[in-house]
Amino acid sequence: MKQCDNGHFYDETRFDSCPYCQEGAGVGKTVAAGNVGKTVAAVPGHGAGDADRGKTVGIIQKKIGIDPAVGFLVCIEGPHRGEDFKLCAGRNFIGRASAMDVALVDDDTVSRESHALVSYDAKHNRFTLSPGQGRGITYCNDEQIEVAQPIHAYDIIEVGKSRLLFLPLCGDKFRWDDETQDGE
Repeated sequence: MKQCDNGHFYDETRFDSCPYCQEGAGVGKTVAAGNVGKTVAAVPGHGAGDADRGKTVGIIQKKIGIDPAVGFLVCIEGPHRGEDFKLCAGRNFIGRASAMDVALVDDDTVSRESHALVSYDAKHNRFTLSPGQGRGITYCNDEQIEVAQPIHAYDIIEVGKSRLLFLPLCGDKFRWDDETQDGE
């Protein structure tokens, strides 16, 4: 993490200069940081060797050393038709900002930040869909989502003009587990 002259923290591996201070970025506006949902300590002065210091790591990532896919959203209708979006364990934010986990940047009817949220709970091996903090309404199979609810294979999530087909990888037949990675 790097701090600009105006006090903003940003990921220098993703941006050459502060994205908050760039022309048209709207200095003073609240903007999503990179990798939303993945908490990183904003401690200036640490070198590249300390990149993981202070980072909150997901359960699966901690067990097997990577942040693997647990499912996918595939856009079947809207400006991103045909694109797929990887879901990881924990929270996956859906929004229009490029920093969102599922970034629907070309759908101007999707809230910039946190229109909706798809979560994978590795401990209980289940997926949920929640409405986000944005003004937009989220639908699952044409029903409005007002509170977190379980989602299942082939459910259709609708945000703005985009319809996203949910395809879980983890479930009853497979899940990331450190025991299955060793001897098999």
